[in-house]
Amino acid sequence: MVLHATEDGNKVLQSIHDVLSVPLERFSVSPSEGHYKNKILLLKAILSSQEAGELARRIMSLLNSSDREHLSSSLPEYSDEKGNLYLRLDKQRIVQGKVSLSEADAIRIRFRPVKRYRPSGNLESYRGLLSSTE
Repeated sequence: MVLHATEDGNKVLQSIHDVLSVPLERFSVSPSEGHYKNKILLLKAILSSQEAGELARRIMSLLNSSDREHLSSSLPEYSDEKGNLYLRLDKQRIVQGKVSLSEADAIRIRFRPVKRYRPSGNLESYRGLLSSTE
């Protein structure tokens, strides 16, 4: 996730913790420079399998029905040949306590499957996760 100098990093992190239940201690911060030489912070969190599963279920349950339907019908566009699932959540909506898909100013999340021997089966697992939260 990218945090710009104009954003309140503590507020964004606290919102991610409050809404998505991601432990704050999981985040690492790396200072960097934006395209126009502006200061930005790159935040990354690595979760255990159990935490990632809980996060996936939480996200799916908090998405509105329109976002869930879009994700379900477009699942191949959100995944790769290794079975990774890529989501982009609206950062501003998270701060407002809501979860929605977004392309702009997004929190990027990659879910990597534990079992890599059958990536095609992962899409069905993701669809099952989506349908179980309806």
